[in-house]
Amino acid sequence: MRSIPILAAFLILFMLASVPAFAQFGLIQQGIDATKGKKSDAHNVADEKTAGKGYATAQTFTNAERKFSYTVPAGWRLERGDPNGKDPVFMKPGTTWSFQFHYTPMNADFPAAASVAASLKQSQGEVKTGRLIEAKRRDIGDYKKKCGAIGWEITESRTGGGGSHQRLIWQGYDGQNYYYNFNTTAHPDQFEAAKSELRSIQDSIKFCP
Repeated sequence: MRSIPILAAFLILFMLASVPAFAQFGLIQQGIDATKGKKSDAHNVADEKTAGKGYATAQTFTNAERKFSYTVPAGWRLERGDPNGKDPVFMKPGTTWSFQFHYTPMNADFPAAASVAASLKQSQGEVKTGRLIEAKRRDIGDYKKKCGAIGWEITESRTGGGGSHQRLIWQGYDGQNYYYNFNTTAHPDQFEAAKSELRSIQDSIKFCP
């Protein structure tokens, strides 16, 4: 009869020891859910009178804090934020095309590789349901030498964003367990025309440039 209290105590200790990991997985799930449900900041820009013209040439920016770079195509412009810092938003005038990113630190012992594998598996299941067109593993740079990131990339279907937007998103973790989300978006009616430029932005991302 004593085995029951002992077992209960063991389970309590196990759950307490697992709280940080469960909390971190919960945070990632919240992030994934937010990515699915949150609409992009993209909006139609009818002309150039409000915020001016786009860049005359492609512009490369380097994030000073996390030491990664990315390139925004010619014709795009900064809508808000610091392009060398956190949470900037770029758009192409006269379109719904947009690009934005954010990042956040996880616990030092957070199982990034397991999270990537689980998230990719979940996304591949959503390809079968039609919410996504594609879900694939995509690593950037050398993660083991802490000069890169492991992650996965998804492409929403026309209806996957609820009909108001269609996104190409890369998510992942760097060698210091920072979580990243690079989000490129267009209205479904413009997504095919935008895709090559959205892809060029995603492909331009480099860690330790």
